[in-house]
Amino acid sequence: MWLALVIGNTRLHWAIFAEDKLLGSWHTPHLMAEAAAQLQRQRFQSAAWRSLLNISPASLLPKSNWQPSSLWIASVVPAQTALWTNGSAEDTIPTQVVTRSHIPLSNLYSTLGIDRAINLLGAGTTVGWPVLVIDGGTALTLTAGSQASLWGGAILPGLRLQTNALTQGTAALAEAVEITQAELWERATLPERWATDTVGAIASGLSYGILSTLTDYLNDWWQQFPTGNVIFTGGDSPLLHALFTQHMRKTKNIARTPEIVSRVQVNSDLMFWGMWAYRRALTLVL
Repeated sequence: MWLALVIGNTRLHWAIFAEDKLLGSWHTPHLMAEAAAQLQRQRFQSAAWRSLLNISPASLLPKSNWQPSSLWIASVVPAQTALWTNGSAEDTIPTQVVTRSHIPLSNLYSTLGIDRAINLLGAGTTVGWPVLVIDGGTALTLTAGSQASLWGGAILPGLRLQTNALTQGTAALAEAVEITQAELWERATLPERWATDTVGAIASGLSYGILSTLTDYLNDWWQQFPTGNVIFTGGDSPLLHALFTQHMRKTKNIARTPEIVSRVQVNSDLMFWGMWAYRRALTLVL
């Protein structure tokens, strides 16, 4: 068994594999040094996780008992990376950190986020090329690839980052923003475009603003790659996919055709399949 850890800007994403089988995944906030050291000393076995109920509820973990023999890390937060790589060989399991030069994709530029590259690798591995990954995380990123090569992409603020900006930048909207967040994420329903109250206006601006951007990029994507696939991933991917699907039904654009709709999917474990593909490629090289 082996453990995958993808360190994002706000959360840690974990998965346990039995060779090629994904047994389960869970997510935690960034951990403090004491909690990290405790997991390392107990070699990340399932019992160690279940003892940290306030961090990762036992109900979210795979039911079976497991003890990984290695830890594979992809990170965009150096300070968090250090917590998981500073233990001695006696204190923890062998650890490998993903490096851009070993990712089996071509045309990667030097500042491309490791998380974006790993997601793209996972997408190409699971559905094939060409493929566009829409990652709804802290930032909303679009990363496209063809024939195991980066084709291009874009970065803009994610939904939660946009709502936080409204809260921090305005004096009168904080309460309305909080209500909007709760209702939008809970209902996952496309709001009325022309609102008659503040909460509705914020929901409309957030939803249709991002959807207009995504629709424009996707229409161009399918003009460039008519058979290209699209995968939503990241924490907000279920919401974005639900809103996008509802939006497609209401508007007339290339994305309405059944063939296109069938090529748009959600895969919350995409990053872990990217880690699996990276580990497999590196193992073959070594």
